[in-house]
Amino acid sequence: MKRSFIGLISAVLAVCTLLTPFTAEAAKKEKKRKPESAISTEYAQKKLFDRDQVHKINLLISQENWNTMIQNALQEEYAVCDVEIDGELIQNVAIRPKGNSSLKSISNQGSSHFSFKIEFDHNDPAVTYYGLDKLSLNNLGQDPSCMKDFIAYQLMNEMGVAAPLSSYAILQKNGEDFGLYLAVEAVEDAFCYRNYGEEYGKLYKPDSFAMDSLPLSHMLDYEEGSSLWVNEKIMTGEYYADATPGSRADILGAMLNSVFPSDMTKVAALNDMGEDVNAYQDLWEKAVFKIKQEDKERLVQSIRMLNSDQALSVLDEDALLNYFAVHNFVNNYDGYTSMFVHNFYLHEKDGKLSLVPWDYNLAFGSFTYETAVSSIINAESGFDPVPDTGNAMNVNQNMINYPIDTPVYSQKIEDRPLLNALLSDSDMLEQYHKRLDVLLQTCFENGSYAALIQQTYENIYPYVTQGLTFYSTEQFEKGAQAMRKYCQYRTESIRGQLDGKIPSTAEGQKENPESLIQPDDLNLTDLTDFGSLLPALNQDTVTSIIHVFLKDDFAYNTKGAVDAIHYYSKHPVKLFSCFSELMQIQVIRAMIMPKLMPILIGITAICILILVLIIRKIRNKKQQKLIPADAV
Repeated sequence: MKRSFIGLISAVLAVCTLLTPFTAEAAKKEKKRKPESAISTEYAQKKLFDRDQVHKINLLISQENWNTMIQNALQEEYAVCDVEIDGELIQNVAIRPKGNSSLKSISNQGSSHFSFKIEFDHNDPAVTYYGLDKLSLNNLGQDPSCMKDFIAYQLMNEMGVAAPLSSYAILQKNGEDFGLYLAVEAVEDAFCYRNYGEEYGKLYKPDSFAMDSLPLSHMLDYEEGSSLWVNEKIMTGEYYADATPGSRADILGAMLNSVFPSDMTKVAALNDMGEDVNAYQDLWEKAVFKIKQEDKERLVQSIRMLNSDQALSVLDEDALLNYFAVHNFVNNYDGYTSMFVHNFYLHEKDGKLSLVPWDYNLAFGSFTYETAVSSIINAESGFDPVPDTGNAMNVNQNMINYPIDTPVYSQKIEDRPLLNALLSDSDMLEQYHKRLDVLLQTCFENGSYAALIQQTYENIYPYVTQGLTFYSTEQFEKGAQAMRKYCQYRTESIRGQLDGKIPSTAEGQKENPESLIQPDDLNLTDLTDFGSLLPALNQDTVTSIIHVFLKDDFAYNTKGAVDAIHYYSKHPVKLFSCFSELMQIQVIRAMIMPKLMPILIGITAICILILVLIIRKIRNKKQQKLIPADAV
């Protein structure tokens, strides 16, 4: 078996395990515009989005409609229901599961605790919740603190960014508690009217990074310098072996850069693809509202100017400066500043561009190789999942000190023109620093967000202890503490960068590593839970699987795991002994046997059929030999 199999296994399994949803289809249906008299933003002043309490959302739905919706969750089809919000009844609305990788994972686990969308005006355009047309219900997946989305949205709103409103709610199904959710204002008509006025422009949800469209042919080469070769160097610790103090070991970014084509996200990142509107198809497919040819041409013109020396003329500078001040504080590297370029909305009005924040459950520096793999593997098992990175920064120091003036994860800032246009202009850079200063003073250095985090912790603690989230009480408490520590240390680092005591660029920090903050009591793994992406597997099961493949023949670390893949690729027969041991793990047996038994029965039936045909053929030959020649 070719050695390329080794790298393919390590790269694909690691990447697929680590990554969160890559694609999300925005609503494509043309919504009927409500008459001006029917437009209201009353929901924003009170009611559901009062953040000081945990609200109650009760779904009144027939068991038949519920079962049909859950059984067909991957189709994301709406089911008719009524809903009570804090005791107020709204009739004839619709609900559906939402998500991508998380949606598939929960479905594979046989669970019904999806994230949901409630569309109030789905069946009747006149029905809203005090003007709100659609509500998202976030199941708080991949976030043991249960706070990352909530705190990020609060910060965005605090800084005047056009951002969704949010609050916590207990979701009930016909009066019975179902789970703790974050209720989030959906980014559609009501949101746009509230933030931009009656003529609210156009909205897109860029996301050209799709696993299902990834060409795998380029991953089969194992020559020196190829993606598989680089990936193995990373996994065995050789890639960063000569790193100097202050260097960043962005392991996840290095892995993905070695695997994925560099041009996959150019459209979503708003790079200039020429004047032909057809070159921007990824944007048109993700349009939230109906668009015309003139809308396409206007946006393309703005994108082309964005990539020229006239870039600032097409930017809503104030909105973007506030957006990136918060975005870069919380280090969300599952968005525009990462290689993925998704989880945001692009707003365009009269040729001016701005961004709307969305999906921050992997923010606060928690989307890294180290945090993801460590959250899957039981720390008490003794398995070391992190390659030796030499003198490079560990993930906690890396994220706390991420440079505010080069805040792009494992990519060139020039390839993110919205951000590059701002930070490459001296006046805009100064304004950006002023926004960061305001953020620190008004939210963190005065203790207001420490108080908000504590209040939020106390508000949702009782529901965590009742088992209404994916996490144990211990996981939640560790997550909440990591959130507090992150905000404390990140504030300290950014203040140092603004005051010139800590370099504000990656190169500067590499040259002066002694100036960086040392967050010794912070463990960002406590803010991450990727285990929920692995259907039916818990940490103990993962540990057992690793033990089966490594046994006593390989080092109990990432290098040992790579060595094991090398060995089994050369000795595939040895895998049979592993299979018998894997089948001793109850969870694996429960997952495999239902799928394996029909195959075994089919193979057995085919073998019996072939055997019967062979026996029949042999009998026919014997009978022909017994017949005398003169009898023919």
